[in-house]
Amino acid sequence: MKITRVEAIAIQAKPIDKKPYWGSRAWGDERSGPGEISTEFPAPQRRRYVYSKTIDTVVVRIETDTGHVGWGEAKAPVAPQATAKIIELLLADIVLGADPRETTLLWERMYAGMRVRGHRAGFYLEAISGIDIALWDVAGQAAGASITTLLGGAFRNPVRVYASGLPALPLDAPDEALAELVAEAVALRDAGYTGLKMAIGRGLKGDLRSIGAIRDALGDDFILYADAAGVYSRAQALWLGHALEDLGVGFFEMPTFPEDVEGYAELAQALTIPIALDSIGSRHEAIELIRARAIDVLQPDVCRAGGITECRRIAELADAHGLAFAPHISIGSAIHFAASAHLASAMPNTLTSEYWIGDNPIGNAIVEQPLRLVDGYLHTPTSPGLGLELREEVLRQHSA
Repeated sequence: MKITRVEAIAIQAKPIDKKPYWGSRAWGDERSGPGEISTEFPAPQRRRYVYSKTIDTVVVRIETDTGHVGWGEAKAPVAPQATAKIIELLLADIVLGADPRETTLLWERMYAGMRVRGHRAGFYLEAISGIDIALWDVAGQAAGASITTLLGGAFRNPVRVYASGLPALPLDAPDEALAELVAEAVALRDAGYTGLKMAIGRGLKGDLRSIGAIRDALGDDFILYADAAGVYSRAQALWLGHALEDLGVGFFEMPTFPEDVEGYAELAQALTIPIALDSIGSRHEAIELIRARAIDVLQPDVCRAGGITECRRIAELADAHGLAFAPHISIGSAIHFAASAHLASAMPNTLTSEYWIGDNPIGNAIVEQPLRLVDGYLHTPTSPGLGLELREEVLRQHSA
């Protein structure tokens, strides 16, 4: 079996949700105007992230000489054309003519291609992720087995997922806004979710006001997680972490800048709340955090951290050190959700998995058989490969 064609499809889908993506509402750069001067610490200019007004990603399509077609996804929440060009200009030639079942070999060849130039994360790793997932899809189809089976079997199916997410409110938000936030949380519980993640980072006291109100409404048995997106200093994160412990929050995601490994170690040793991080680009970043005793829950994103091949290695590293694995998703297509579900099913140390709750024009709309989410549990497909039959014509309607 040989790869005969690699195609990267940049997607920019028009949102159909009533509200902008929750990450953009919580941490988007629209809140920071040009030339802003502030006495806040850390400076607002270091705490505003770029979000697209469309739902952006790159879908990868691989064909073989045996007629198999594999699908993958490269996380590209902004500028998907850039990621698509990396696949087209750099990676396609590396894998063309190769056997798609040689997933580890091809991963190492792709990674080595730009390793000497320092491309160890970001657009390049995301591009590798898309090809790698498509390779696993083909390998599963050729073997007549699901990706979960190829990974060694299901420790769980379905997978418990948490609703992601609800943005916390600033302290000066009116009571009516807080009541609306609580009502959203109650609706998620009533829909069957057993947990949700709050996007915090709107100010320490505002964060606690929002989480406290939801805890009061949903009770101690409902699982709450908190994601600060790295906006706080070490000292602020430490103060907030102790308060989150008192509120029974399940983990504290990206409490401070992800570059500050020493800070993560300091927080992990001082707090009882588990420290989690999603911006892990490879096993090399993961082992640095593990050796520093700086992390408790590893959250690599399968479409960002090197695909199935590398995320499996990250999860196994975590498992060997007694740490938990919890796939990150946030936003993406049905391919992203399915690939994450296979990893979550197959890894023994899976804690939970993220699930974006927004109305998604490239979710179940692009597959013949919708992914099944029942009472907060996502059913991992059991058909060969990813287990998805894509509606290609619908997907391509969203191409950039």
